Amino acid sequence: MDEPRVVARRSAPPRARRVGDRRPRGHALSQGFHRGARVTRDLPRPREWLAGAAPYRTESQAAEVRLQSNESTESAPLGRYLRQADLEGTLLNRYPDITAADLRTLLARRWEVTPEQVILGNGSNEVLLYTFLIFGGSDRTLLVFTPTYTMYARLARLTGMRVHEERVGVPYSLDVARVRGAVARVRPDVVCFSSPNNPTGNLLDDATILAAADAGSILVLVDEAYAEFSGHTLLPRIADHPNVVVVRTLSKAHAAAGLRLGALVADRRLAAMYEAARLPYNVGTLTQLVGRRIVADDAGLAERVSCIIGERTRVERELHRMPELDAFPSAANFILFRPRMMRGRALHTELVERGVLVRDVSSWPDAGESLRATIGNPTENDRLLDALRAVLAERSR
Repeated sequence: MDEPRVVARRSAPPRARRVGDRRPRGHALSQGFHRGARVTRDLPRPREWLAGAAPYRTESQAAEVRLQSNESTESAPLGRYLRQADLEGTLLNRYPDITAADLRTLLARRWEVTPEQVILGNGSNEVLLYTFLIFGGSDRTLLVFTPTYTMYARLARLTGMRVHEERVGVPYSLDVARVRGAVARVRPDVVCFSSPNNPTGNLLDDATILAAADAGSILVLVDEAYAEFSGHTLLPRIADHPNVVVVRTLSKAHAAAGLRLGALVADRRLAAMYEAARLPYNVGTLTQLVGRRIVADDAGLAERVSCIIGERTRVERELHRMPELDAFPSAANFILFRPRMMRGRALHTELVERGVLVRDVSSWPDAGESLRATIGNPTENDRLLDALRAVLAERSR
């Protein structure tokens, strides 16, 4: 729903100073600070939304099987991509190539675009942030279809935008008519889609996404973090829809979440705007070097994706055999499921007690009592399935 406008509060009158208090006015460390109290009276006030915002966190409980973050669970040590000569030839006293020309060229060839169309970031969240720095602002509106990746709304609010959450729910059924109706009613400046959608996993039709792009001068962002697992991309449609930008990452299928490397592909005119907003030297020397090696490893990528798709099919089949669960089709490296006889949080807790950590997305807008599990290796997936069977059997007694 739309964000309400908040009337700014007037500043409180200055307090009387104690005798002998020689600190300058506005000093941040008031006496309450030394007593361990949370003091904000003497601090500069942030914008209203940020004053009450909590840091973005993912679940970090200890667990033997960690299937909560949609990472690749395959071990990918740095030594796989470095050679002995790199240790002497990679100089850290010099700034990296500010344009990351070699890496951008390599990615452009993979995606059949020009290097000028590729904007790199320290993870895909950085290029998402640039989107809202460029096209956001207090007089502008973001439209999202929930449940979806929560960082879109978070970054929009961070830049002062209004956020309209069009409630779709689970199952996540979105079509051309729904998108056209929402765009006509909300009149957004930016529309964000995740395809395959996080957390539901389903792939959106091109026509559904392009219905927003065809509505006028709206920036349409398509987050394809999981595109390799779906075998589909909207990248070729940028040529005839220049208001569409596509975001990709090396964190998922490329098994490089720790590297922090993402990219955005845009029409060259929009790309120039992103390049103007991009921080200098935002992709480090080591990241560029390792990124090139990872992107060039076509065989490793193909084998990894094939294994995950095979395991996804098996896990999906086993979940459908559990009558106490609703499991939803996925084109990503995770599966969303919902218990019928207990709360999502309760099921999450019992899985953790059995050493399996998944993502509780029941707090995400319109996700319902749902949990999301990353597809791991066969042993990890068996642990998840066995834990689910044990919990559900106990609840059925």
